[in-house]
Amino acid sequence: MTSLTDVHRRLERLAASHACELLEASFRGDRLRLVIDHREGVTHDLCANVSREASVLLDADDFGPASGYVLEVSSPGLDRELYGVRDYERFSGSRVRVTYTDAGTTHRRTVRGQLLGLSSADPGIALILEDDSGDTLRLTIESIHKARLLVEL
Repeated sequence: MTSLTDVHRRLERLAASHACELLEASFRGDRLRLVIDHREGVTHDLCANVSREASVLLDADDFGPASGYVLEVSSPGLDRELYGVRDYERFSGSRVRVTYTDAGTTHRRTVRGQLLGLSSADPGIALILEDDSGDTLRLTIESIHKARLLVEL
């Protein structure tokens, strides 16, 4: 059986062969979820092609529990999660919902606001202009549990 790290690398290469980026590969219960992104958008056909090829790759590696699993390949969606530093740069100026651990209180906190991007002095710091207070929050990427784009209607 191939290691999880090797499988992840192979899935990244598979996504790249379709000019995509593998944003997430997570196993929850009996479901393996792959989230892919493409600079021109993710189509149903693209998901189907990646799914078909990933299935072959995973079967060849004898991946997953003996009882089987469900493979799900999807786009990040309109309310996409921000997965890494590149997303914090790419979506600078967008409205976001961020859940993070407050360094002062060690409590989780969720805010809505505008992503101002990354600090020029420290690219490990995301800057969020909070809606409620109007303050600019300086959050380490490590303190952020989840950040999602807010869908503007």
